[in-house]
Amino acid sequence: MRRRIIALLAAIGIGTAALLAAPTPASAYGVSQGNDYALHSYNGRVLTICDAENDGHRVWAGYYTSASNSYQTAPVIYGSNTSGVDCTTYELSHVLTNLRVVEDKPGSSSNYYGSWHGYPVAGS
Repeated sequence: MRRRIIALLAAIGIGTAALLAAPTPASAYGVSQGNDYALHSYNGRVLTICDAENDGHRVWAGYYTSASNSYQTAPVIYGSNTSGVDCTTYELSHVLTNLRVVEDKPGSSSNYYGSWHGYPVAGS
């Protein structure tokens, strides 16, 4: 009986050590405008933009990459289900260097702009 208890405790200890040593998934970091948000991977090459307000205002991310000083955009692509959060993920060929969320302001010449998540995006 004593050997079984020792074997069981050893197995639990080895299993726990294996779980603690396993790599964790890449974290996401982000910015927001109201409840709408954009997340990026730790390496700055995966971008997810989400419209979480369900208010009929289109949402997109404005960003720059390490390949260009040109302002680029990545819109949320909306599905047929209009209730809930809509998200779109993009895999980028270059690292994000600056990122913000923008929400359309209907009937106006300006939009709602979220704050910039500045350089360096990767690793932060």
